[in-house]
Amino acid sequence: MQRTFQSPAKRSNSAEELRVLSAVPPLGPASDVDVVDTIRLEPDARLVKTLGAHHTFESAIADLVDNCVDAHASQIVIRLLSRADRLHRVEVIDNGDGMDSSTADHAMTLGHQRTYGSNDLGHFGVGLKSASFGHSDELSVWSSMEGERPVGRRIKRLDFSRDFSCDVLSDRSAAAAQQKRAQLVGVVRGTTVVWTALRSTYRGANADEARTWMSELERKLRGHLGITFHRLIDTQRLSIRLVVGEVEQIDESLEIAVRPIDPFAYAQSGRPGYPKAIATDHAGQPITLNCHIWPAKTDTTSFRLYGKPGENFQGFFVYRNDRLLQLGGWSDVANSTPHRQLARVVIEYSGAIDSVLTMNSEKSGLRAEPAFRDALVKAIAEDGTTFDQYLLDAEDTYRTAAKRTSRRHPVIMPTRGFAPLVRKRVSSEVGFKAGEKVDFRWTKLPAGELFRVDFANTELLLNSRYRDLFAPQGGSLNDAPVLKSLMFLLTHQIFESTNLGPKDKDNLALWGAILGSAVETEREMRRG
Repeated sequence: MQRTFQSPAKRSNSAEELRVLSAVPPLGPASDVDVVDTIRLEPDARLVKTLGAHHTFESAIADLVDNCVDAHASQIVIRLLSRADRLHRVEVIDNGDGMDSSTADHAMTLGHQRTYGSNDLGHFGVGLKSASFGHSDELSVWSSMEGERPVGRRIKRLDFSRDFSCDVLSDRSAAAAQQKRAQLVGVVRGTTVVWTALRSTYRGANADEARTWMSELERKLRGHLGITFHRLIDTQRLSIRLVVGEVEQIDESLEIAVRPIDPFAYAQSGRPGYPKAIATDHAGQPITLNCHIWPAKTDTTSFRLYGKPGENFQGFFVYRNDRLLQLGGWSDVANSTPHRQLARVVIEYSGAIDSVLTMNSEKSGLRAEPAFRDALVKAIAEDGTTFDQYLLDAEDTYRTAAKRTSRRHPVIMPTRGFAPLVRKRVSSEVGFKAGEKVDFRWTKLPAGELFRVDFANTELLLNSRYRDLFAPQGGSLNDAPVLKSLMFLLTHQIFESTNLGPKDKDNLALWGAILGSAVETEREMRRG
């Protein structure tokens, strides 16, 4: 006879077993009376390998700048040193308070949290290590505090991930760093942070790609710092200078100041009555949302941010002590749509916000807690506007402007002699006619004649007598982009015609007479 067996896992409980199980009380939380001993659990040094995993290069440098600002620095120099066009070393030098030996030890200790003031940008006690090890394998720090001996420390990521070991650097190296700091920021006091053994650099063999990589890195870093610290830079509380160059020539390379990029720098609001404050509270603490509506059809650096469409930056802009923490996004309390692209909301990070928005360790965004949505539901302005009504107002502003948009017709393509970036903008705005082009060329023309239309060869000729007025640094193929763009807008329809009619000829004569007189007057005024 064949027998059927049940595995223990699938065997059903008997009535007796169920009776015994039901007699066991449910498990509750542990209480102090259950404690029989306390043991100390040291962190595993291998967690170092995960530090900075979510840091971009730009956010990591911004984290170092936070430390400089907390140390009351007013000047910061960031040096990106390359070798054979590959990023080789990163240096961040400030004129802040500096550190003594004990403070430097604390700074290199993972998770050490000093007492943060209400105006500090630091928050978690891991910023220096996390930012550095996200992009390099060696972190060196030299610092000088007023009245104290200069100090130096170094951490190698591999050693640190084994036993948290830190090297104490010589007085000689600390003194050398002190002298270099005085050369760069004008004082010996302050701190120098250096990344070596970089993991974030171009690894390919193509020299052109390497140069492009470095150029793009500089562009992104300059833009990120200009946006993140725009309030501090704009009010001259902070100067950030960026210098890029080969190791051997870095001291001769040009320092360029990071310019502020204000994501709310519009001349006039896109809708009457805005910006307006919508107020709410959480647990009795006030929360204010300053709601802005950008003017429609804006195409400025402050709206496009990082060169990307402004639609990508609708949402909440959260500031903590004038440092931008979140660059748009609705934090799961609203949906991003093209019709809301003009909506941007300023929130000042405070004790109340801290309870409803949680900042990540990279300080590059926040997570909205359920309480945040609950607070928004009851948010209201003095005139009765709610948060949902604000979103509707932003959508209506966009839709109304879109209805007024007339259809643009494609134009002839400006090619040789016309700046590629400007040509790209023309293409995005109106598009080009297939197979039609016009070239721009400097040539010798009579005095008093700024331009001439060569209809047969589809060329716009510019008088080289006046080239120095529009390209004072010396001419190049794509020079004088403003002049050429204006002349293109003025004359493109001439080239698009099949022949020159009486009206075209009259317009050319009129433009030639006025612009010829204007350019001669311009030359005389500059000579005077």
